[in-house]
Amino acid sequence: MKYSYEGISIVSIKEMVMESFIKFDISFFSVILLLVIVITIKLRKDTRGTSSRLLQRLIWINIYMLLLEVLSWQFDMKPGTFNWYANYTTNMLFAWSTPMITCAWASYLDYQLYESHERLKKRWFYIHPLIINTIFIVINFFTPFIFSVNAENVYQREPFMWLIVVVNTFAFFYICYLAYKKKESINNEILTVLLMYVFMPVLAAGVQVLVYGAFVMWPTMAITLVITYIFLETVSTSKDYLTGLVSRHRMDDYLEYMLENKKVFTLVMIDLNDFKRINDTHGHIKGDAALKVFSSELASVFNKAKIVSRYAGDEFVLILEKFTDEDIIKRFDELRDKLFMIHQKKELPFLITFSYGHHTNHLDEDYDYQTIMNITDLKMYENKEQMKKEMQ
Repeated sequence: MKYSYEGISIVSIKEMVMESFIKFDISFFSVILLLVIVITIKLRKDTRGTSSRLLQRLIWINIYMLLLEVLSWQFDMKPGTFNWYANYTTNMLFAWSTPMITCAWASYLDYQLYESHERLKKRWFYIHPLIINTIFIVINFFTPFIFSVNAENVYQREPFMWLIVVVNTFAFFYICYLAYKKKESINNEILTVLLMYVFMPVLAAGVQVLVYGAFVMWPTMAITLVITYIFLETVSTSKDYLTGLVSRHRMDDYLEYMLENKKVFTLVMIDLNDFKRINDTHGHIKGDAALKVFSSELASVFNKAKIVSRYAGDEFVLILEKFTDEDIIKRFDELRDKLFMIHQKKELPFLITFSYGHHTNHLDEDYDYQTIMNITDLKMYENKEQMKKEMQ
């Protein structure tokens, strides 16, 4: 027995769904791949921060564009007033939304280059291509020059569709210019992602403009996002190569996130005492061993910390939530005891000692990154001087 709805059989509906899936299978698989990355980011504990949030924004925009592209084709060339309005609306949204991914990419790469959320705010998160495109779409509503949908409900590109591509390309070139200005300090991972970002989507966009009906731009963008996640958001940039602690890059990113979102947290800075003497007396191999031992014990004692990071050389940073001053003092006393036992067991030919300072960021404070780091650093050196006086 065949069932039907408004003259359309269930079999026909299934055939239409299957036809759409086959036609856009690469888009659906791209959506699934991007959702897997989002879930992975959510499950990882060390990925919250400005960089991660900007990447997730990119992923959601890409998913939105993939699904909108599929939807924009579902009403094309189908008779009926509803289908005409649906066809025009979805294609208008699709044409208007295209620069969103460019704005998000520019913001993400700018942050990778300069690591400054304040800088992004001053640049309006690079929404200028979207503003220009909004003007195009408003004009297009009255005088179609980007796209049109005729009386037979057939979508067609108009001669100036290429203007959207030009606007996006200028944004690409601007990011390349920023990278050129930072060429002395840019690392290989950022350079790789930049090259992928510039060439793969631009090439795919060119193919899609030249070959009507080719659905390659947004799946290509999804592949670029996967590569970006691998190169810039995984272990290579989140872990310190020697100690295995969170890297300074990831710590900076997380600290910016906490400050931007007005979180209550405690920042702790730690410095090993007389570390230069250890290197000079026992050699750099023993110095590296000291860093590894200290890092391991620090991570063990502060296992509930949000961030345990090697900041630079023999300096370390902790970001703590819901730790009282008494908790912190107790943990550092425990750390000193552990380091003393290691020395007693002659696992190292010297005793590792350290100084630390901490500052709790409250809701009524409005410190930026540099200010809170300076405050905490000063408290650490006050502790170091106090320890020297006690030893005299």
